[in-house]
Amino acid sequence: MKLIKRFILNRPAEKRLAYFYGMVATDEQVWLLRDENGDLLCLEDDGEYAFLLPVWPSRSFAEMKAANLDESYEAFNIPISSFLDDLLVDIENDGGATAVFPNENDTTIQKRDEIKEMISNL
Repeated sequence: MKLIKRFILNRPAEKRLAYFYGMVATDEQVWLLRDENGDLLCLEDDGEYAFLLPVWPSRSFAEMKAANLDESYEAFNIPISSFLDDLLVDIENDGGATAVFPNENDTTIQKRDEIKEMISNL
């Protein structure tokens, strides 16, 4: 199973994006990482956003990322409705955006409206 997960994780960003939305539509949740203080893992952005909030389609992918970090993070899930209507509003108010199913090579950056549109089309 881990070999299949590594294969999916190493796919190009657009393929991971499709996988992400397929899983999110089925499970109606996204996975994030938080540290022992409850602070969310955020990534630096070289572009127009102050930071990026990485999200994953399942616990195992989030935990794979956590295993490669210097600090200790735990994976947790949030219902898609709370993610869209609460967390992403706060993230965007603070100048951030979402890094959908990132890996070390590339990621798709999306804003709340794009994510809502993708989910509503599924």
